[in-house]
Amino acid sequence: MLHDATYHEAKASIMRPIGEFQEMVELRTTEAVEEAARFAVLARWAFAGVGLLLGITLWQTYRALHHTLGGKIDDIHRQIERLGRGDFSTPITVEPPLQHSVLGWLAETQHQLEAAEQEHQRSAAQINNLAFFDQLTGLPNRVLLLDRLHQTRAISQRTGHYAALLFIDLDHFKTLNDTKGHDMGDLLLQQVAERLRQSVHPDDTVARIGGDEFVMVLGGLGETARDAATATEAIAERLLRSLTQPYTLRGFVHHSSASLGATLFLGQSTSMDELMKQADLAMYKAKDAGRQAVRFFDPAMEAVAQRRAEIEDDLRQALERQQFVLHFQPQVDSGHDLLSAEVLVRWQHPERGLVMPGDFIGLAEDTGLIVPLGQWVLQAACEQLARWGGRPVLGQLSLAVNLSAKQFRDPGFVTMVLEVIQRTGADPRRLKLELTESLLVHDVDEIIATMQTLQGHGIGFSLDDFGTGYSSLTYLKRLPLNQLKIDQSFVRDLLHDAHDAAIAKTIVTLAQSLELPVIAEGVETAAQKRFLQRIGCHAYQGYLFSRPVALEAFERMALAGPLPFAS
Repeated sequence: MLHDATYHEAKASIMRPIGEFQEMVELRTTEAVEEAARFAVLARWAFAGVGLLLGITLWQTYRALHHTLGGKIDDIHRQIERLGRGDFSTPITVEPPLQHSVLGWLAETQHQLEAAEQEHQRSAAQINNLAFFDQLTGLPNRVLLLDRLHQTRAISQRTGHYAALLFIDLDHFKTLNDTKGHDMGDLLLQQVAERLRQSVHPDDTVARIGGDEFVMVLGGLGETARDAATATEAIAERLLRSLTQPYTLRGFVHHSSASLGATLFLGQSTSMDELMKQADLAMYKAKDAGRQAVRFFDPAMEAVAQRRAEIEDDLRQALERQQFVLHFQPQVDSGHDLLSAEVLVRWQHPERGLVMPGDFIGLAEDTGLIVPLGQWVLQAACEQLARWGGRPVLGQLSLAVNLSAKQFRDPGFVTMVLEVIQRTGADPRRLKLELTESLLVHDVDEIIATMQTLQGHGIGFSLDDFGTGYSSLTYLKRLPLNQLKIDQSFVRDLLHDAHDAAIAKTIVTLAQSLELPVIAEGVETAAQKRFLQRIGCHAYQGYLFSRPVALEAFERMALAGPLPFAS
């Protein structure tokens, strides 16, 4: 029993700490579980807070990214690719709050690129217009004309149909420019261009190549030269009729006409330069025929043009080698006493002999060689006056020298004349410069100033060919003239034509009222001389007294006394 009690007591003493430990473990376990549960709750709240914060952050990031981009990334990539291809057809729509986003920037970039492309297209169109079109009339210029002509030649080669090139030049266009101003001339050119444009098929070409010159290229005119010539002539006649209709230029009614030259071609056997030259030659043939006409090219024209070019070369050499000589035609009074002489230039050609001025003066005018030629004539005339200066009879004579409009308008003309006078020692009172009425078309005040300057040095002036040109009484009264010259065109028929007789009488009366001496040129019969003397003209020049003669013959004539009628 004792053993059992002791055993149980010992056992109890042993088990008591174990139980306490077990209780302590359970207590601590319970506390740990409760602590873990509390921590878990806190952790859940913490994770929930972090998740909420992360969600808010992600939402704010999305909002900021959306505000920055303005749309979806894929959409933005597609817009960038489209703009990179130069496709500006679809506008980019951006909401007002997103104007400063990437999408808004793309929209603004598209707008700028589109504006730049439009400006580029405008610039390209302007460059094309400047390169290929005439700025005054809007017609193709020479560059585009040659391209169209090349195409027409190729088509003609392929189809076997003839084509034509027309060269059109307005008649007396310079007169309009000189009298009414270049603005009026430009208006006329614009109206001419419109009439030409309306007169041909849209497939044909009308071009302006400069000044008052227009060119047409006509295609598909027929399979034979005869058919093509007939069609071209019909078109040309229609053009002439259209161009002769009155023009209204700022209320001013102007009448004009044109000269047309045409050349036919088949295929590409004739070069474009040659075709242009042929049509140009034909146009000048139309002008020679009286203007307002059409002429077709023929090979004889080319020979004439070649000959003209050769004469021009010879003329330049003649100036360098001084192949010119002066002839003198007497000017006499009613008693046939010699008063003066008109100097007339002749060309002593080494192969062709003595060439008359009618064969080269026109060419000299066209090429500008008239200025150096006129200076040579003036120099030679003044040298002759100086040589005559100390001789009893010849020293009293005056010489009349013709001036061209180009020569008179040359900026250095006055200086040149005075230098020639000083260099040669000629008496300026014995020099008379003859002006033509065509010089009076414009700048009359400048002409008067030039005349007065030279007249102040003793040089006289005669108005040549009076009654044939542009003189008005106002101009005539203002001009510092020393003589009027009745043109030979009025003298020739004054015995048979009442109008010419009346004009001659009027000129003489006008000269008398202005206290100007008057001389008649082209007097060929004694009856003409008597008529002129009867109406008050007492100075004469013409074949009745003498043809133009060389210096030696003229001097003998002058020293022999009064001139008999020439035989």
